[in-house]
Amino acid sequence: MMSRQKTGRPPRLSSDTIAAAAETIIDTDGIEALSMRRLARALGSSPTAVYRHVRGKDELLLLLLDRAARELRKGPLPRDPRKRIFGLFQIVYDGLAMRPWVVGVLVKGDLIAPSFLWFIEEIVAAFVAAGLSPQRAGAAYLVAWRYTVGHLIVRYETGQNGAKLKHTPGVLRQLSSIDTQQFPILAELTGFWPAARKRDTYREDLAALIDGLLARG
Repeated sequence: MMSRQKTGRPPRLSSDTIAAAAETIIDTDGIEALSMRRLARALGSSPTAVYRHVRGKDELLLLLLDRAARELRKGPLPRDPRKRIFGLFQIVYDGLAMRPWVVGVLVKGDLIAPSFLWFIEEIVAAFVAAGLSPQRAGAAYLVAWRYTVGHLIVRYETGQNGAKLKHTPGVLRQLSSIDTQQFPILAELTGFWPAARKRDTYREDLAALIDGLLARG
């Protein structure tokens, strides 16, 4: 007589379990591998059940960004507005750099997670405290934010592609063998590019950018 196999209940879904499973997929196979159907399989559930919690991929990405924003390490910040701006961007940069997949989400559009609004409020308020009008402060935030996202993208792509390359990147080969008569300044920088590509200058460049934004008024 054959024993009847018990079928357990399907796993209980929640925003946290869905986000955790989505992150696992992204960490393993990249952002392009994430789909609602793949996510449902990973959860041992049906796509319909997943859709009851998130209505589509965009909402899923927002959920992931919100989870990442909630886990940013918020420490005590300086009272000085300039130092406060710098400190806030450091918190976000360091937090997002720990999650390379965030870069893939950020380049897909202006998705803003609810838990990220505190950062925007604090940054704009600090620019206002430093002497900018609210409109100028908002514009300054956008400049610094786009620089930060761009830096993360370059850092991620350079790291990803650099790990796969077994030869000198084409751009470096071209820069090292240029016509010195036609490009005399670039010729002087031949030895500069390889080391410069490996350096992480986010902090010093961000400081210079903030100073320039505040000086512009």
